Amino acid sequence: MTTAALARGLAALALGAFALAGGTGAWPQARSCLERSQPVSQAADFAAAAARQSPTVVSIMVTEGSGERPAAGDARASMPWDRAWARGFASGFIIDSDGYILTSAHAVSGSRAISIVTAEQRRYDAEVVGTDRLSDVALLKVAASGLPVAVARTGAELCPGERVAAMGAPFGFERSVTAGVVSANPRYLPGGSGVPLIQTDVALNPGNSGGPLFDEWGEVAGMNSMIYSPGGGYFGVSFSLPIDTAMRVADELRATGHVRRGHIGVRTQPLTADLAPAFGLAAAQGALVVRVDPDSPAAEAGMRSGDVVLAVDADAAMSYADIQDRVAAARTGSRIALKIWRHRAPLSLRVGVTENPPDAPSRSAARAASQHETRFGLELAERKGVLGISLPSPGLYVQSVSGSAQMAGLRYGDMLIAVNDVEVGSLADFDAAIRSVAESDTVALLVVRGSARSYVAILPRSASRAPVSRHAGEAAAPTP
Repeated sequence: MTTAALARGLAALALGAFALAGGTGAWPQARSCLERSQPVSQAADFAAAAARQSPTVVSIMVTEGSGERPAAGDARASMPWDRAWARGFASGFIIDSDGYILTSAHAVSGSRAISIVTAEQRRYDAEVVGTDRLSDVALLKVAASGLPVAVARTGAELCPGERVAAMGAPFGFERSVTAGVVSANPRYLPGGSGVPLIQTDVALNPGNSGGPLFDEWGEVAGMNSMIYSPGGGYFGVSFSLPIDTAMRVADELRATGHVRRGHIGVRTQPLTADLAPAFGLAAAQGALVVRVDPDSPAAEAGMRSGDVVLAVDADAAMSYADIQDRVAAARTGSRIALKIWRHRAPLSLRVGVTENPPDAPSRSAARAASQHETRFGLELAERKGVLGISLPSPGLYVQSVSGSAQMAGLRYGDMLIAVNDVEVGSLADFDAAIRSVAESDTVALLVVRGSARSYVAILPRSASRAPVSRHAGEAAAPTP
């Protein structure tokens, strides 16, 4: 494969969804990186940091779709074991003891129900307070108090080579820790949002979205967001949103449910050292305009692709990050003075500011389970015998799933063989086994999927969620 072909094959991926793509740019590091002191004992401090961080990290289960049988004619209809899961995993961390949790917007977008599990194995239904797709931040709320809160690293810059670690639930394996170093900070991905990111070599995989990136002292330095990969798996390039940015967005979401930003109608990328000579500039500063939106304030002011914005309401050249922040902070209806570089000559323009359209108002995620469900939200069918060599064995099969069962991860084609310690082979057996189950009871269903079998917990359907205790040394069965 040629270098060009490889470059075309790479894509920046949100952990579970496509995200930013395009070339990359980074800024020289501040002098503070040359002057910072090292921890006395890196190994000891780093292990302790993971232990201190763990109680503040939550696993997030997101229910999407209906979990119903594929429609007639769907190629997957004859392959129930290969059907996509109706449940996704993500991660998050607690930023307020009264139940506010930070996670990635892409991880909870379009969800029907959201459930979180704390380090103490307490499960809560979560509601979406607000989302901001530009920064990929979502704020969740659960009905709890006295929760442990993550300590944020504020004001201190992460330096290349600094050791960091991620904690989350990759593929649903909760509280997994992966470690590495900062590769670049800040890193910008042109063609995307213009938000600065922290690049690391920390292994991130689907399910890590929204989890914390923390330093050797156990302070959260970022929120894990995406990877750069040719095939969707980890290839050594991961990105996290700086915690200062994430917390500012969270404060706005908590106050108003959305984030408002000034907007002039241009798309930009950093002017790098490689690009600067092509525009007759000696320094890699400013924002290079790659697109001007039609009928926008920028278009009305005469801005063009190829313009370089050197400063906003200032004479001295500014960094790309400062230009982004200055425009975003501008008041709607005001006019800002832009110092432009065009055709190797300076130019001044005054541009009106409009409000960047906020995300649609968030709707609260539906509760994971209703108070009165029939068979935990399962539609079941009996199969009496093998009619053909490719058909499943006789048993009790899931036809569609919703509510508690969907939140537990059951899906079309699963076979049920026991309720708690009682074997079931028919609808009558199943109904008899659950007849005495109360709303406050946890029920274990023994499920067969493909060649694997495991117990799945159907959690209490009452408003208060009971803790799921695990004894020391008790192994957790894989979730189907």
